[in-house]
Amino acid sequence: MKLSAFLCTIALFAAFVGSAVAAEVSPSGTVHISADSLSYGERSSSFEAEGNVRIRYDGVTLLSDRALFREDEGEAVAQGHVLLEKGDDVLHGDRVRLNTVTQQGEVTNGYLFLKKPNFHIRSSLMSKTGTADYRMERGSFTTCDGDSPSWHFTARSLDLTLEEYATGSNVLFYVKNIPLLYLPYIVFPAKTERQSGLLIPRLGNSTKKGFYLDLPFYWAMTPSQDATINLDIQTRRGVGVGVDYRYLAEGGREGAVSGYGIYDTSQSRFRGELIERHVDTAPDTLTFRSDINLVSDRDFYRDFASDAGEYNRQYLDSRAALTKHWQDHVLTAELDYVENMDAASNKGTLQKLPTVSFTTVRRKIGGSPVFFSLYADAVNFYREEGTEGQRVTLHPTLTSYFQAGSLDMSASAGFSQRLYNAYGGGEESAVHGKGIADAEFAVSTRLARVFDTGLNAMPKVRHLLVPEVAYSFVQQRNQDKLPFFDYDDRVVGQNVVGLSLANYITGKIVQADGTPLYRELMFLRLSQGYQISGSRRDLLAFVDEGRPLTDLRVEGRLSPLDRISLDLDSRFNTYRGSFSSTILAGGYEGDNGNRFGVGYRFSRDSLEYLEGRIGVGLVKPFVFNYTTRYSFDKGDFLESIYALEYKHQCWGVTLSYRDRPDNREFMVTFTLAGVGALGPLKTF
Repeated sequence: MKLSAFLCTIALFAAFVGSAVAAEVSPSGTVHISADSLSYGERSSSFEAEGNVRIRYDGVTLLSDRALFREDEGEAVAQGHVLLEKGDDVLHGDRVRLNTVTQQGEVTNGYLFLKKPNFHIRSSLMSKTGTADYRMERGSFTTCDGDSPSWHFTARSLDLTLEEYATGSNVLFYVKNIPLLYLPYIVFPAKTERQSGLLIPRLGNSTKKGFYLDLPFYWAMTPSQDATINLDIQTRRGVGVGVDYRYLAEGGREGAVSGYGIYDTSQSRFRGELIERHVDTAPDTLTFRSDINLVSDRDFYRDFASDAGEYNRQYLDSRAALTKHWQDHVLTAELDYVENMDAASNKGTLQKLPTVSFTTVRRKIGGSPVFFSLYADAVNFYREEGTEGQRVTLHPTLTSYFQAGSLDMSASAGFSQRLYNAYGGGEESAVHGKGIADAEFAVSTRLARVFDTGLNAMPKVRHLLVPEVAYSFVQQRNQDKLPFFDYDDRVVGQNVVGLSLANYITGKIVQADGTPLYRELMFLRLSQGYQISGSRRDLLAFVDEGRPLTDLRVEGRLSPLDRISLDLDSRFNTYRGSFSSTILAGGYEGDNGNRFGVGYRFSRDSLEYLEGRIGVGLVKPFVFNYTTRYSFDKGDFLESIYALEYKHQCWGVTLSYRDRPDNREFMVTFTLAGVGALGPLKTF
């Protein structure tokens, strides 16, 4: 497309002559010409310019040793060290000929440089043979700088029709001057819009799949639909097919359908998955969403998935929901199906088919300072084995907000009524009910002060302190006779007073242009509660009534520099003298490939997990990356990935090794700047 733009721009110079300085020779604008000599031949109706010819027109500059324009034929010829410049893009050639009538022309021994994508294109003859037809003979292409590029493609001939296709013959891929790949014929799209065509093949090797080759094909079905189809050849598993279909329609409808299937020769059975995503927001007050995930067997992801979080997932959720919005109300009907990947059978997994909920957002009651809100839902619980039934919940709430001087206060009171019908699993059909009252009260204030730092880059910081006292009450009632479907069926009574102290530190940063930028440098919040009476549950476990203090919770965010961040959410049990849970995440993103990241999760008597990554810019241009995931409760590494990356100006190569308890994989990935990558591809 850039080449065609250049050739069209050259055509504008067919009317470049008139006088030695400037002339109005075209209704589309003025052409400025300068040369050592300029003459006009009346018999031939032609203009000749020689010696340091410079032609300027509409932001384009053409330089040459000689230039000739035949007025009758509308043909212009520039010869000798021809140079055409437009912005940062440049076209060189020994000779440029073009015709303003037929819109055809040619460039001899042309060299085209496009700066933004860093494209270098050379051809012995670049021709424009029609309005949208072009031909290139004995041409080459690369994104490498220099006279001896690290890689380049050559073709004996290339024919291109804009908005259709380009065809080439005798295509060779070179590394330096060594030919490595030959294609007798190639076809690729030449449209400004998306176009169907083959994509770069991908390959790899692993202990589970063996050697695998992925052949992708992109299909631009319509302007609003496309699909990628993959033929996945695996030496140890067989041949699989992957399809990724995407669509976008008027009225807010969009979605995707992805599928992958393979006849697993190692297990002599068909295996696969199907994923569907859809959103429909027409009309504006009605929304339909679906998120469907289906899989042939529970071991499919362990054998075929590659990303962390997929190959070891425990649950597979599928949902479909229809939501109706009003100004103050929301009505939702949802189907929710869960596949337990760790269970031998899914017959005992509880499903919610369906859930219907209705929400009224807080609405002011008349002219009073009281707001009314309501949440209600009805759930049908289904499973093939075990107790089934229905649950209906109604929870109206009254809330009020008010101020007293510098104090901000809020108070609320509500009542939750639950009704059940349970049967199956050895339980006779029966209706149960239980109502529980709840209330909350909170009072807080804001204390702020601005400090001068004496630093030019950050002259001021603001410290905001928000202390708060809160009271929470939930009625304590015996619920042992109620059915148990999920934890919403066991509302824990509490009578708790909580204290919290939040700190916010914000810095005023002066940018290079003098404008201020405000960034949160630190957030720290400490909170703890005291149980006056009743019981409570921490981390889904009931707490001894003789220990009224809740866990001390510490929440924090730290970002002293733009590229450094640290997040913390931890709970400390003051009776045990140990942490109940901790979530820690931090990272640093530097230059030249230097980076660091850590993620740590701990939950008492449940899990302890560490994920870390580090990137080190070794001797330029080498970068080493290491990623690992370790389970302390299992006492083993879940995954380790080692990668050594080499980046050249126009190409790169990455050597990586992935080690899992059940799979080891070695990959070599090549990347050509401006072309793409050759390496592993996730096909599902």
